[in-house]
Amino acid sequence: MTDNRKSGIALIAGSVGGIVTMAIHPTAGGPMTAAQIDRLALVSGVAHGLAIASVIIVFLGACGVARRIGAPDRMAFVGIVVFGFACVAIFMAATVSGFIVPGIMQRMARDAGAEMRTWQIVIDGVFQFNQAFARIYSVAASCAVILWSASILRNGGLARGIGIYGCIISALIIVGIGVGHLRLNVHGMAVVWFGQAIWFVMAGVQMCSQRAQGTSAG
Repeated sequence: MTDNRKSGIALIAGSVGGIVTMAIHPTAGGPMTAAQIDRLALVSGVAHGLAIASVIIVFLGACGVARRIGAPDRMAFVGIVVFGFACVAIFMAATVSGFIVPGIMQRMARDAGAEMRTWQIVIDGVFQFNQAFARIYSVAASCAVILWSASILRNGGLARGIGIYGCIISALIIVGIGVGHLRLNVHGMAVVWFGQAIWFVMAGVQMCSQRAQGTSAG
């Protein structure tokens, strides 16, 4: 199996893993019992653990893309550096949302009612960390896709349609976040991930189809 094919499979598998994460991601609304919070913590841990694994797999695939479309202008290389920075941010966001907040909620459920307001303030404060890291990921990952897409349009390596789509969807994500129209709750992150996943899957499919080229390059 060539490096191109391995990278393509990683891009597709990681993207699908992220979509599954969004599908099973729990949402909490209103008062919950201790048993419901425990169940929420379990599902949240599974979902965010899958999210972290999916991002790692996508990053491995993205390294292959950067290698495939690499050119002397170094746009593809800068893109992978920026995407690596984005991955660190989403690891932080997933850790906060998937493990820290549910843990605090479990502690809150075991405490007396008088402490509930204090715990709620703590959860709200920690949630702001999650939102900050989510914004950093969404903007940085979009910038990485723009760099890769611009490299494709300028230097080739993958289909121009992939480059055009990447520039458009990433710009829309950045503008949406910048003007406050795209809020990064569960549904907002689903929009970001799905929009980027389409780019990764398209690139992955083409990488998988370039077996002969991968053999000659490697």
